[in-house]
Amino acid sequence: MLTVNNNQYQTTKFGDHEFAEIAMADFITVEPAPIQRDGKRRLSTMKPIFNDAYASNQAQSLTEVVLGRVDADFDYCDKESGAVIRSYHKGELYVLDGNTRRHYWIQNPDRAQLHTVLTAKVHSLKSRADVDFAYYPYNNKASVEKASHLLQGLARNYNWTPKQSLFAGGGYKTALDWACDSTDSVEANFHALFSELKVLDSIPRGDAPGVSKPNIKQLKSQPIIAAMLMMLKKYPNDLRVFSIIEVLCSMTYDDLKRRVFVDGRLRPLEVIATEWAGLSNQRTGRPDATPLWLNGIAGASNFASREPQLDFLLYWMEKHLDSPAQERCFTKGIKDVWTGYLSKEFNDE
Repeated sequence: MLTVNNNQYQTTKFGDHEFAEIAMADFITVEPAPIQRDGKRRLSTMKPIFNDAYASNQAQSLTEVVLGRVDADFDYCDKESGAVIRSYHKGELYVLDGNTRRHYWIQNPDRAQLHTVLTAKVHSLKSRADVDFAYYPYNNKASVEKASHLLQGLARNYNWTPKQSLFAGGGYKTALDWACDSTDSVEANFHALFSELKVLDSIPRGDAPGVSKPNIKQLKSQPIIAAMLMMLKKYPNDLRVFSIIEVLCSMTYDDLKRRVFVDGRLRPLEVIATEWAGLSNQRTGRPDATPLWLNGIAGASNFASREPQLDFLLYWMEKHLDSPAQERCFTKGIKDVWTGYLSKEFNDE
């Protein structure tokens, strides 16, 4: 039996599965499963497909959905630490497959009205394993479940509502892999840096530029986000680290060019911005005078480029902690200083 908005629906068992017919008006009120990706964001991708189904008189292909019914109280715990991520309570009902269609029908009530009832397959949920195995069969290539979708689902499962578009959209998997120095599962890396992700998303507190939209667009970079997460992990609740994020995001390209070409002396975070903005080979005023510090790989996201980029970033971020206003003019020999910094200073943390 299913109960939705005080309406009861009889279920019928065929083999190992239960099925029910549920009114469209009730279905669209059922919340997505906490592990579910952000169906509302995915709607822009799927809307043309749904529109074509109606235009081709194939709308019946959209009317099969999957629900999860919680039949016993249980906690959804992290596999490694055992920490309780969220609690499920008997009687709760969730959409496991059909959430994007649910948003489509809410936005297109004229088309929703064409379907009096929907056919729902019903999964019984009594444990974390039930949730995972009920949801992830629908996580296949046909449903285009990418890492970004998995990160959206993890954020929902951890009761986290990011404010910045980068985190809300789940577009930070490479940063997680780099910051963890790991090719572990998306879930494992997300859990390892969950606290730091929340802090990074919250800076700045107001409407100032953040990592999703820095003033210098090249600084929206997976390596830079990874380095910020590592600094937050090493120095939790350190306001000096917060200032790294705020300064890098608020720096403007025009101010940076003036520092490079007019003043000729750079503060630590300006060294980072100069490299990512593509000005580092011009910092003495002569474009052919000094080679790129990172040989053109700044901003690359392949794992082979991880160590030189993070060496460079973490070295200058730490220099900012030491003396944020100190100015330096470098022409040669600096590579020997920061190379190997990552393994020396962070790998043992």
